[in-house]
Amino acid sequence: MRFSAECAPCLLRRVLFQTRLVDPALEDAVMMACVRMVAEGWEPGTGSAALATKVHRLSYELLGTKDPYAKLKAEANQVALSLLPRAEELVHTSDDRLRTACLVAIAGNVLDFGIGGIEGPQELVHSFDGLVAQGAEPDDTGRMRALLEGAKEVVYLFDNCGEIILDLPLLRELKGMGLKVTGVVKGEPIITDATWEDLAISGADRELDACLTTGTFAIGLDLERAPAGLRDALARADLVIAKGMANFEALAGTDVRPIAHLLRSKCEPVAKAIGAKRDRNVIKVIE
Repeated sequence: MRFSAECAPCLLRRVLFQTRLVDPALEDAVMMACVRMVAEGWEPGTGSAALATKVHRLSYELLGTKDPYAKLKAEANQVALSLLPRAEELVHTSDDRLRTACLVAIAGNVLDFGIGGIEGPQELVHSFDGLVAQGAEPDDTGRMRALLEGAKEVVYLFDNCGEIILDLPLLRELKGMGLKVTGVVKGEPIITDATWEDLAISGADRELDACLTTGTFAIGLDLERAPAGLRDALARADLVIAKGMANFEALAGTDVRPIAHLLRSKCEPVAKAIGAKRDRNVIKVIE
């Protein structure tokens, strides 16, 4: 997906948010440097995920930290663990367990901070049931189910901390269908995304047949820098399930298909690109 005018303030708002988490005294220096990088790196056709990766790398270097979101990520994991029994209940009592498991996983996608959505993990406690009850628009559960019924291998691209815990019911549904599931987390801490450590904390590693990392510091998935093992897994997969907007931004227009995007449309550019309204649960299959 291409970087647009609306992406610029959103990206810089995130930089300001993470700067304030670390050291508000650095606001001016960090923001001036990142504004310059956006101005210099933004050209017609610039990829949104690629430019965001460069800006976040610069921000982290100036802040002198490898993980400005560490505390928020730990809180998100705890909040999601507290919601897991309710999530499992919603799935187990549903007439369409696959669809409800997808909606539960998407509800966890709001655990993403500094982009004008929720500002802290606890907000999800009050909105969780309502988010699941909204359903999805678009809702390609039927197409996803048809692909899964003829599948053997699935690659699951995780997104945020906390969210990864609410992916568990969907992972269990996939395993119940007899599928081999390979999970993928980030190679290094970047924004609120889950890493190898979060995979273990969540217990998701015990639901998977294989675990891989993206191998890099990158927003979404940088296919050019991805390890050979991950590229091979993507090529073999009968279906790739990609969580969150960043994975959509990074993979839109690539040949990673068939792919099911499960996300909350938290911004207008992504909503428009994926064919949804803003602030909707999205289950979108691209073949």
